[in-house]
Amino acid sequence: MSQINQPYGTEEVNAKVISIHVPKTAGTTFKKVLRQIYHPEEIFFDYPHRGDLRHKMLTNPKPGVKVIHGHFPGDKYDNKFPEYRKIIWLRDPIKRLISLYFFWKTWQILVESDAENLAPVKESNLTFREFAEKPEMQNLIKSKFVQGQKLTDFYFVGIQEFFSQDLHELKVMLNWPEYELETQNTNPYPEYQLLLEEVLSNQQILNQVSAINYKDIELYQEALSIREKRRKISQIQYYTQDYSRKQKSIQKKRKINPLLTWGSIDRIIIKNQVLRLSGWVASLDAGILEGFKVSIGNQQFSFFDKTLNIPSPDVEKVHPSLSGSGNARFRIKVLLNQQQINQLQHSLIALIPQFQDGEGIVILKVLAPLLPPPEEKYIKTTNSDGSGQFFRTSFKLLGDLIQRLGLQPTDHILDVGCNIGTVAYGLVHYLQPSGRYEGFDVVENFIIWTKKEITNRKPNFNFNWHNIHHPLYNPTGKISANNFIFPYPDASFNCVCISHLFTHLQGYEICHYLDEIYRVLQSGGRCLLICFLVNSESEELIGKGKSSQQLIYEIEDGFTIDINLPEKGIGFSENILLKWIEERGFKILEKSYGSWCGRTSSIKEDLLVLEKNL
Repeated sequence: MSQINQPYGTEEVNAKVISIHVPKTAGTTFKKVLRQIYHPEEIFFDYPHRGDLRHKMLTNPKPGVKVIHGHFPGDKYDNKFPEYRKIIWLRDPIKRLISLYFFWKTWQILVESDAENLAPVKESNLTFREFAEKPEMQNLIKSKFVQGQKLTDFYFVGIQEFFSQDLHELKVMLNWPEYELETQNTNPYPEYQLLLEEVLSNQQILNQVSAINYKDIELYQEALSIREKRRKISQIQYYTQDYSRKQKSIQKKRKINPLLTWGSIDRIIIKNQVLRLSGWVASLDAGILEGFKVSIGNQQFSFFDKTLNIPSPDVEKVHPSLSGSGNARFRIKVLLNQQQINQLQHSLIALIPQFQDGEGIVILKVLAPLLPPPEEKYIKTTNSDGSGQFFRTSFKLLGDLIQRLGLQPTDHILDVGCNIGTVAYGLVHYLQPSGRYEGFDVVENFIIWTKKEITNRKPNFNFNWHNIHHPLYNPTGKISANNFIFPYPDASFNCVCISHLFTHLQGYEICHYLDEIYRVLQSGGRCLLICFLVNSESEELIGKGKSSQQLIYEIEDGFTIDINLPEKGIGFSENILLKWIEERGFKILEKSYGSWCGRTSSIKEDLLVLEKNL
């Protein structure tokens, strides 16, 4: 699989840092930034759950490591690595303690959900005040992380409440390259906000908790003072309003070229307000699964219990060539409130597997689709064996749009050659009412079905039939594809999807459609393009009889499976198609090869991600 754009972390960064991750101070978000800036082999994570691994940097330093990050005392590596620059992030101690309490309480409920013969009083029943009075929770930052050191012993003390500004300052100080800052973890539980308001409005509780955490409060006040002094003498240009808007725009356009992975969610159960997910994930060469990003109904969850790398002889039997296929199964438990449970039936569940080298391909699932499946006679036109494969194809395309294009729930998307609504079927579970979908096709019966079953349920999904001539799908059509003008204003879409059409069009028609796509896309808008790219590798595999598409008959600029009816299946010389794309002003962000010709890949056809130049 080929990736066009270079990932973050490819520039040489010389700064060596030790990052002390105080829980609930944006340390996880900071870790994601470090992973963009440094190569994976340059980072050592020191977390207690990794057991003896966390002592190896002291006893046997790993060559090439430039970052040590994790939960450990600030002076742990002073003697061994005095040249490293120490960084710590702090937060208002009371708010941090409230956040930690909610995280801890959620964790206890998840643990207790499987336990039997519990003690009369469950740990999860502790009130915030009782939690704060636990000896191990008092002055935790001072006693566990700062200990006998002074804040002036640290190279940089950041404040979580000013995370983006302070991170920018640190970037300049360390001469870091650009990074993409994800939205910091937000708590998806309304109960958390209620708890926050309840505690902060109760002066008695505030006084009591402040009294027993006076050392952490003094430390935080000192950190604020250090920050104020640092900013007064610094020559760094800080965030302006325009820069902040630019950063938000970049974040919205965030796109991941996922690693080559396979997987599925096999089972979903709800018990005692706990959502239980089980399935499997394996990769071609990304190594062992490290974790997941979990979102449900466009809401990301950072609090969940996971069990990874469970033995999976069944997966290994089917996928013996995949790395870790013998231990590929996982279990996840997520605590939901009643409102979330009520909305769960049609909510999109998304798992993004995390590996040391990056993210795997997103796995999507819904308990019950919002729409009925198309009739079998229509499903067959999509080259699907049945409704099950149709569902998988639809949600696979949705995952590509979200992960590779950065599609947002409020975006406007055009589906060129929408067929029986293959893209729209999954998209109805993601696109919000303020978003907009437009699709068109040359087969009238397809549009009749999609209008009846989709538009009637989702008015922001619009379908149109155009009587465009196509030798295979609409032989009596009156409009030439080469003369068809898309009936949409200039720059009216954020995204365009072409899921199959370019495998059934001649070269001159593709060139015209690329012109129209460029016209209707907004500046910076993106296009997902599915096609067959003919190159030396695919030609060799076709010659060996390994391809599902025998593109052996040469036509102008391309190859077909049927010389008498070329539109049955057309592929183009890779260099020629890429030239057409670039001539029209597109930038090619991603080029990923599929399995159609017999190569190993978790996608079927070849895939391109295009961007209209700014």
